[in-house]
Amino acid sequence: MPHPLRKKIFIDRHVQGSLVRRMILHWMTFLSVAFFVSFVLQVLSNPFRPMGEHLQNLWWTHGPFLLVVAFLLPAYVVDTIKLSHRFAGPIFSLRRALTEVASGAKARRLKFRANDYWKDLADQYNAVLERFGAFDESQSEKGLAEQEKTPIEAAT
Repeated sequence: MPHPLRKKIFIDRHVQGSLVRRMILHWMTFLSVAFFVSFVLQVLSNPFRPMGEHLQNLWWTHGPFLLVVAFLLPAYVVDTIKLSHRFAGPIFSLRRALTEVASGAKARRLKFRANDYWKDLADQYNAVLERFGAFDESQSEKGLAEQEKTPIEAAT
């Protein structure tokens, strides 16, 4: 049975935020190095021109590239968040399920979405709880199907 659409994409601020910050840092480093190399090459092409003329030529030759790169950054950030959700979401769900079991709540089976990473963690979690008899014998495929109807991200 298919899972409902996720309502929250930014589910783990620490992990996903770190990835986004790192990606932006790499992006800015790349742009800085590219600008510096372009500027050095511009100056070396004719070292006797004034610096203002070099900067103006650099803007006219590389300015459109800079604008395209600046407009692409938000798309890359959103894509990184969506991709990171494929592993942050399952870990978030596993962590929440472990907290529920540790607090004495009734154990529930985990099943991650088809595109998620680490689906085997849900199987291993379910196998451990089955081994220790944490699931009711009455918890059948029907119970599992009902559980799949509730979104994983409902409680944050």
